Amino acid sequence: MKVAAIIINIFFPGIGTLIVGKVIQGIIQLILIFVAVLLTLTGIGVILGIPIYFIVWIWAIISAATAVDRPSQRR
Repeated sequence: MKVAAIIINIFFPGIGTLIVGKVIQGIIQLILIFVAVLLTLTGIGVILGIPIYFIVWIWAIISAATAVDRPSQRR
């Protein structure tokens, strides 16, 4: 599950973090990515938008990679 979350975070930052169960972090990442994209599209915010996007992208990948694997339940 962790590998899938990392791959998903590479293409859609924040979604993979939600998948591994870090809901608050995932929502914050999605909001920050949205803000970064809006800043980048305004033109003036390119100086802020691209670095914010890159930082959140790296944070999303790391947060999915450091997620604790849940042990599978056996009966």
